[in-house]
Amino acid sequence: MITGWLMKIVVSFVLVGVLLAELGAPLVTRAQIDGVAHDAADTAALDLLDHNDLERARAAAQEIADDKDVVLESFTVDNRGLRVTVARQAWSLVLKKWDKTKTWYDVRVTATASTAKR
Repeated sequence: MITGWLMKIVVSFVLVGVLLAELGAPLVTRAQIDGVAHDAADTAALDLLDHNDLERARAAAQEIADDKDVVLESFTVDNRGLRVTVARQAWSLVLKKWDKTKTWYDVRVTATASTAKR
């Protein structure tokens, strides 16, 4: 009798844990790659200010993205500054396979940095 209740409690805790991990994975991934996006944008902006070479600045952003295992999706410079978008696939067991929730696990973060001389 006690063993039955104990098993129900253990199974309930496991199911709640898996559900929390499944739903929290996109949030955790977003938090992880937010810093990478800002680091890539800041480093590329400083490189662009120092050397005035757009390809070199893009390579600097790409290097940071590669080191942190994220995809550098976009790199643009306009009159407002430098904009970098990075992406990573969030972990999922089930929800990434459903059409309605699939996009939750494609996490993208955009960061900007000023290219104005101070």
